[in-house]
Amino acid sequence: MLFDKYYNKYIVKGILRTNTPLHIGAGEDSFNPIQADKGVIVDHNGKPYIPGSSLKGVLRTNIEIMVNSGIGSKDSSKSCLIVNNPCLTKEQVDKIKNKYKHDDDKDLKTAQEIYEEMCDVCKIFGSNYFASKLSIRDSTLKGEKAYIQKRDGVAIDRETGTAADNKKYDYEQVAAGAEFNFYMTVDNLDDELVDLFKLIINILASGELQLGGKTTYGLGRVQLIDYEIYKITNQNLKQYLLEGLSDEMRWSYV
Repeated sequence: MLFDKYYNKYIVKGILRTNTPLHIGAGEDSFNPIQADKGVIVDHNGKPYIPGSSLKGVLRTNIEIMVNSGIGSKDSSKSCLIVNNPCLTKEQVDKIKNKYKHDDDKDLKTAQEIYEEMCDVCKIFGSNYFASKLSIRDSTLKGEKAYIQKRDGVAIDRETGTAADNKKYDYEQVAAGAEFNFYMTVDNLDDELVDLFKLIINILASGELQLGGKTTYGLGRVQLIDYEIYKITNQNLKQYLLEGLSDEMRWSYV
């Protein structure tokens, strides 16, 4: 399905819990002597949060691996490797555009063929030539405070495999058990991709997903808990827009 009409919308609301400590860096080292060298990312209120882009990227990587390993919604499920081996190249897209350049409905027909040529994962997560159907908001801290721990780290010399001289540092991590508000949507999901959407939910709920830094040390394991899924269609769209979500909009795939 394209975005030319409204067909459906899936909404997933819940809590994302850290099962092990979490370190998502702020992106820059601190030169303040009383702060950790590598702090966690915080919002404008000084509270840690989980960027939706980070979670979406890790989730996509996991889905790509699973689908390419034969674990998908069906045998025909397919996934490219978006960075190294994309399902569509610029040359292919240019060829499709030229095919319809004199057609009255060239934009719609071009978009339709590009979409049909994309792999299943790109149809949900997007590509260089098509917008993503899946959106994840930044997960904000549930509650007023989170316990931030400070840990020591040592840089490793890549040549010797041993601790590098004078490379000791410290870093922050959000303690295990912290809870964050989770909100994800998928727009205009094709019927044949619903099983792939179920796989996304199961990965989030499994507790095996890791994000952030130092995952090789066991950090960053998160789990979606206490979640609810809603499905908005043409039949209940007006009610959703006027009244918001309701129990009868809940969607169960069990």
